[in-house]
Amino acid sequence: MNQVLKEYSSKSNGNSNGNGALKNENSLLVKDAIFVRNKGNLVKVKFCDIMWMKGDGNYTTLVTRTSVYSLRNILKEFESILPSEEFIRIHKSYIVRVEEITTINPKELTVGKDVVPVGRTYYQNLLNGINKLGSGGGE
Repeated sequence: MNQVLKEYSSKSNGNSNGNGALKNENSLLVKDAIFVRNKGNLVKVKFCDIMWMKGDGNYTTLVTRTSVYSLRNILKEFESILPSEEFIRIHKSYIVRVEEITTINPKELTVGKDVVPVGRTYYQNLLNGINKLGSGGGE
């Protein structure tokens, strides 16, 4: 048993060449979803169902199309797991699903039916990542 634990820890810690972590990521059984704790169960939440997330200290509120989960994880953990081409951080405390954004202004945006604040430092990054039409005044 000790030998198995040694082999496992040598493959998964930061002392190896890093391939152990890469192999673990590629061997995930479910690649399009995360499992979150809810009332003692692990609930599968597909990335496509996530609307937005709000970080508040050590907790994150995850809002999906049908449910709201309060999780004991920091927002940065979700940011590292979520696919960067589908989600964008728009505030120090908010991450939204890009596909669900319906309106944008410098102070807030609408995700589905919810209004979410936009941070000053994140606004330009958001504008750079979207296609704008008709932004040239009277052309």
